[in-house]
Amino acid sequence: MTSLAFNAFLAVLLFVPAVTLVSRWWKGARVFASLILLTATLLGGAVGAACWWGGIGVAVDLSAFTPVPFALMIDRLSAFFLLLISAVSAPVILFSLSYIERHYEGARRVWLWALLPWFLLSMVIVVTASTGFAFLFGWELMTLVSAGLVMTDGDSQERRHNTFIYLLMMHAGAAAVFAAFMLFLPHSAGLQFATMSATGTAMSPGVRTAVFLLAFVGFGAKAGIIPLHLWLPKAHPIAPSPVSALMSGVMLKTAVYGFIRFAFDFLGTGPSWWGYVVLLAGALSGVLGVLYALAENDLKRLLAYSSIENIGIIYMGLGASLLFAAFHAPALAALALCAALLHSLNHALFKSLLFLGAGAVSDSTHTVNIEELGGLLRCMPGTGTVFLMACCSIVGLPLFNGFISEWLTFQSFLAGATITNIPLSIILPLMIGVLALIGGLAAACFAKVYGVAFLGRPRSANAEHALEVPLTMQAAMMVLAGACVLIGIFPGFVLRPLGVNAQELLRGGMLPSVIAPLAGLMPRLALGIAVIFAAVALVRRVRRTTSTWACGLAGLDSRMQYTSTAFSKPLRKVFAEVYRPERAVEVSPADRPYFPTSISYRSVRTTSFEKSLYRPAVEGIVSIGHRLRRLQTGNIQVYLLYIFLALIGALVFMRFV
Repeated sequence: MTSLAFNAFLAVLLFVPAVTLVSRWWKGARVFASLILLTATLLGGAVGAACWWGGIGVAVDLSAFTPVPFALMIDRLSAFFLLLISAVSAPVILFSLSYIERHYEGARRVWLWALLPWFLLSMVIVVTASTGFAFLFGWELMTLVSAGLVMTDGDSQERRHNTFIYLLMMHAGAAAVFAAFMLFLPHSAGLQFATMSATGTAMSPGVRTAVFLLAFVGFGAKAGIIPLHLWLPKAHPIAPSPVSALMSGVMLKTAVYGFIRFAFDFLGTGPSWWGYVVLLAGALSGVLGVLYALAENDLKRLLAYSSIENIGIIYMGLGASLLFAAFHAPALAALALCAALLHSLNHALFKSLLFLGAGAVSDSTHTVNIEELGGLLRCMPGTGTVFLMACCSIVGLPLFNGFISEWLTFQSFLAGATITNIPLSIILPLMIGVLALIGGLAAACFAKVYGVAFLGRPRSANAEHALEVPLTMQAAMMVLAGACVLIGIFPGFVLRPLGVNAQELLRGGMLPSVIAPLAGLMPRLALGIAVIFAAVALVRRVRRTTSTWACGLAGLDSRMQYTSTAFSKPLRKVFAEVYRPERAVEVSPADRPYFPTSISYRSVRTTSFEKSLYRPAVEGIVSIGHRLRRLQTGNIQVYLLYIFLALIGALVFMRFV
């Protein structure tokens, strides 16, 4: 039955775009296709949940239709990520029912509904593939379809440039992943995952290290870890909001899945330095990601940088798990791996909610510039409430899902610091401080976002006259917000199967002992907080309302409020070395600096890695290209000389081979 449901799920994702493309002749085709797609995501979630909680295995072999082995299989790890994809996709599709119809028309609307199912299909293929070819096919399809979805929102030069960067980095990462697969061929009978898992631990240390590094770079480029993050803040903000929610909430997790599959399943963990590399990369991504987010005023770009921060937290958990496995501490390795997997699910939920909230704000105010918002909670109480819940989740407040996974990560670091190893006893306390710093900066970042955008007074006419979004969009956000609270209060139903996931990946690891107490504590904590709030509400029956003091002026004005830039200024001063903005002041006329008619100030923040790593690399490639152009003389005699020299070189080479 489960296998039949999974086949039906795949068939719907494959063929529903054909229904959308006939909407030119049948006006109800898009609505019909979107409802079928919504139903299919619910079916996919049911299949993932049944296989994850029940341990049911599903296998689909499509090799008869392809020239190379192409098979899909659902084990517990695949089932978890299938559930993650479906759990986020269903509310995103529900949100899109109104959002796409309100924002797009004609061919763009048709192509959005046509490409969305294939985007979901590509991610499902990636997390359920059981052969190398199936995985690489889904990986490449995911890149191409997501680039097409980004381009549906416009065709400006900047958009084409950012999409080009996205495709360039994704294909570079795909080349590394392909090379990692190819290194298995001399040692494995084929690229079936079961065979690779059986032979991975038997390969020589040099080959295993090469596979690990290639997988780390290839999947790290897709996940957006620093310094491979350049594409992420360029591509995510320019996509339609539902697409941004899927890219940030779901697509990044396929890279996490791929890295876990290689590092834990195929290679069976490795030496301790693997863990140090992953842990430090996660710490760097977490700190710099949240610092870059803190300085942003564009809401979607801020959320994109925040995704880098949360991917950093996930990689910190994965790195700690690899370290503990290397030091033969299976219980701690399982705890850190559970924390990383749970944070993958939590980030998928609250980050998708935040991007949908940004889409709702954009729908009502026609801007995502935080400086032009303000007072939205009065106009959009439903959106404001669920957005606040998402902010509480992402900063890790208790009773929300982000707290559970970050607390488990803290617990693994604290327990691991007691291992009798000098480097480990130094690095893990430092990581505790880094994780605390990330949490504090994230709290400041989202206090800025919510305070400036939803509280206070409107800063523009659009914000002042904003209206609440349609019920379908609100319902979609409420579903995600409810999931954040549900996991935050009752984490046990997620943590227990995750413990089984960790046992299987670590090949006999122990279930973390901290899971059961935490699962029992959170409902009691929620009940206690509810009682306290009820008591406070009963005591404060009488309310006294007074106007805010305006420093002796007649009344408050929106210009008296803290701006987004002013809010983050103290932290930007503290971490000035991270930002290093390029500033320029232009005075007109230039020959009369003491009596100008106008003064303009420009400040552009460019990440340090873009300045020190990517710009020199691009300039070097361009310089080499200009030099190679000298070979193109246009003279046929010179080209004949090139051919003659090439033949001589080939003959010499063949002579000595």
